[in-house]
Amino acid sequence: MKITLLACSLLLLTVTSQAASNELIVGDQKGNARAVMSAAGELNNVPYEIKWYEFPNAAPLLESLNSQHLDAGLVGDGPLSFAVAAGAQIRAIQASQYLGNAIVVKNNSALHSIADLKGKKVATVKGSSGQNMVLNALHEAGLPDDSVSFVFTTPSEATLALDNGAVDAVATWEPYVSFAVAQSGDRIAIDGKNSPVSNYLVATDSAIASKREQLADFRQRLIRARAWGVAHPQAYASEIAKLLRLPDAVALSKVQRENNAPVEDYALVEKRQQLAIDTFTRGGLIKPGLKADKLVDASFFNPNGAAKP
Repeated sequence: MKITLLACSLLLLTVTSQAASNELIVGDQKGNARAVMSAAGELNNVPYEIKWYEFPNAAPLLESLNSQHLDAGLVGDGPLSFAVAAGAQIRAIQASQYLGNAIVVKNNSALHSIADLKGKKVATVKGSSGQNMVLNALHEAGLPDDSVSFVFTTPSEATLALDNGAVDAVATWEPYVSFAVAQSGDRIAIDGKNSPVSNYLVATDSAIASKREQLADFRQRLIRARAWGVAHPQAYASEIAKLLRLPDAVALSKVQRENNAPVEDYALVEKRQQLAIDTFTRGGLIKPGLKADKLVDASFFNPNGAAKP
């Protein structure tokens, strides 16, 4: 009897282990990967189970990754820099360009350039691509990082703060940019379309070691979906509008502004990531010495930049 019970216990452990290894637990931000993969048909006939968890922004998603509650997730280059600098064992395994960041002001505001923001209050999420955009713009204009006063809050609260006059500008991303312009009549003062950053699929080191096959397959599905989304903005926007309950015009603006084209060139991904690291290091927000190759797993990328089959 003891032998039978032991055998059953071992069998149960084996089955449980196999089930766990055949699932991928993914953290998404609303309107990101899941929406475009669903619209592109890339969530059909997946040979493993995908468990999705949705987060309002990158910070809690990265916390869940760091605590091993997720295998993979979707974040920007700024938040990834902060997480790895703080000791998180997480690396980017796929990259797409992102052009959807912007600094938004009230339509009647006298602010039109980064120089105009000197001494003003800017709402954003700490360590986000929004803060990265402001700091980078200040640097390019030859202005010190403390030229603006950051007010750290959530993306939705940042937009409310602008509407209420509590801040002078908001550094944010989509769909908050398009929604603010369409619904509140706000204006884009500085557009991120000329400063491409990276939008990543990241994974924990443990998942890379134990679930590489699933991650590689998911990665290719995401690449195909991103390319489809860029080529079919109207169809993608229709899916986004339903998912996020956005007006059709806002959804289309979001999709067109983001232009999430996949980037397979490791050298370009590494260069953009190092720029984000250097921006936050220069501002004293992370310690010096962090290198992009610690954050981006080169083994998943093509060094020559050509798309993988």
